[in-house]
Amino acid sequence: MIKLKKITALFLASAMLTANLSGCGGGDSGGKSNPVAVDETGDVDMEVALSYETDVDALVAELEAKEIDPSKPVSANANKKTKAVFDYLRENNGKNTITAQQMFNTKQMEDAVYYKYTDDLPAIKGFDFIFATTGGDYTQVDDAIEWHTKSSGLITMTWHWNVPKDIDKPGNGKAFYSDEITNFSLINAVTPGTKEYEVIIHDIDLIAIQLQRMEAAGVPVIWRPLHEASGSWFWWGGVSRDNSREDSYKKLWYIIFDRLENYHKLTNLIWVWNGQSPRLTVSPNTYDITGTDVYPATEDHSCQLAKYNELKNMTHEGKMLALTECGYIPDIKDMQANNAIWLYNMPWNGDFIYAATSSTPTLDSNGMPYINTERMSEEFLKEYMASENVITWSKMPQWEDTEKNVPEDLDLLFKLAELASR
Repeated sequence: MIKLKKITALFLASAMLTANLSGCGGGDSGGKSNPVAVDETGDVDMEVALSYETDVDALVAELEAKEIDPSKPVSANANKKTKAVFDYLRENNGKNTITAQQMFNTKQMEDAVYYKYTDDLPAIKGFDFIFATTGGDYTQVDDAIEWHTKSSGLITMTWHWNVPKDIDKPGNGKAFYSDEITNFSLINAVTPGTKEYEVIIHDIDLIAIQLQRMEAAGVPVIWRPLHEASGSWFWWGGVSRDNSREDSYKKLWYIIFDRLENYHKLTNLIWVWNGQSPRLTVSPNTYDITGTDVYPATEDHSCQLAKYNELKNMTHEGKMLALTECGYIPDIKDMQANNAIWLYNMPWNGDFIYAATSSTPTLDSNGMPYINTERMSEEFLKEYMASENVITWSKMPQWEDTEKNVPEDLDLLFKLAELASR
């Protein structure tokens, strides 16, 4: 549900957009999303962007009146391949756990550990829109596209959302951690007419451009915005006695959902709600998967049963449950014994997987990383990846219009290591 302003401007911009970005869309189903209006510099055209405004109350009423069907994606626009990925997730839900791994700049190091010790890789790679709104060098979307198209892997995207530290002093930089932000109001961010609101509309549309790049490349995205909202460490998160933060968080969630689904009509999204609190619950018609993030203080490969049940109790029946971030890989045997099989579980990047000193990977004489034995043993990783109820990259089907190759940088790393060993 929307309020439309400046109809003429929007109409003219729509024609311009189709001409400028006609390549975007879900080519495998014939459907295309509505490209984002951009100005002569390539930035979001804010006059057009602000002409669309989400009527949150009307949207919520519409969502509440709609039947909840967990067997179908919540996105009415989902293209053929996105539906195929969704169906694959549903088929494995409650039966198998799908391997996943969050990536960053040293992407080959995590891959190298898995491949070195198991001759296999995680089926899902996690990437981040962290730098998509800062204007810096940003390659993670390219990495994600390559992983899907060249290796037939699945993708999940999160967004460490950098906003101005001081809305009145844009030159002071950007941040996503609350303790670094001095003047940026979550309440204002969901209030049209404020500076913060203009920022969030601009940034959501910037992310839509990146998602449309992936859509055009035929990449379905397991999409996790506003993650870990139960805590106050991110500017969008936290709970409050007067419900003001909870209400604003929900409004922000609905604005993101409405702009991507009903305005831009993206065709490649599978939605993940990672609110982690019943006080932050949003409509089940806006998410396909619920997730929680667990980082035990000491080595713990249990299934995290308490967290599983906590998440299950705040999730609409039939929706899928994922361990969207974790410090330790849970043991599949414990998941089975407790009937708590996560759809997927995703360790964070860096020394959660490989041994490192001051975040720098510790390499052997051939340039290969060691497994971080403070997080797991070699035997544990091998047994986990080999389990018939654990879906790894090699066990996953090849998706339409993709190749299934070992990533090029990983292949090169192993070839260099082989040469070094001679």
